[in-house]
Amino acid sequence: MKIKRLIISPVIILFFFVSHAQLIMIDSETGEYKYEDVVSTEGRSQQQLQNRAIEWYRIYYDDILSENDSLIHSELDSLSSLKKLVKYRFIWKFISKNIPIELFYDIEIKTKDNRYKYTLSDFRVGKISLGHLYAVDLKTYIERFPQKYQILIEEPIDTEMIKVLESLEYFMNNGEMMKEDDDW
Repeated sequence: MKIKRLIISPVIILFFFVSHAQLIMIDSETGEYKYEDVVSTEGRSQQQLQNRAIEWYRIYYDDILSENDSLIHSELDSLSSLKKLVKYRFIWKFISKNIPIELFYDIEIKTKDNRYKYTLSDFRVGKISLGHLYAVDLKTYIERFPQKYQILIEEPIDTEMIKVLESLEYFMNNGEMMKEDDDW
């Protein structure tokens, strides 16, 4: 009997943690959703990485740029930064209903010789109306729904953010966009 209890207890605990899994990265200091890391790129100057970051941004987000969007460059000592508000649209299947979601987030890329730091942060859901963003932060939006449905909204967001970061890393190292595999 004791062996059965020893086996069943960890299984129940494991099931509890898996059922409450969190996909989107959470900042331990603020509790907000955030993707952030420093990536090494050997043999690349700060200027070369800055130019690649700008070029990657223009290629990757070409379809969502508007006349109201602007690139902000700032020099702080030897640090250069690209910061931009980005919009990502997707359909969330809530029970049997498809809900269109417009997710906005900030992307910041800082460059130094042989490395860059990316930050995807300030995730919010809303709309742009008359040139103003009306949105609620993603954490608040997700917490409005029952726990079992929260993972269904996190999954497409996490998948897209990983795709963004893989594309950025490939471009910063190779100077070109990743080629998509042909399924033939």
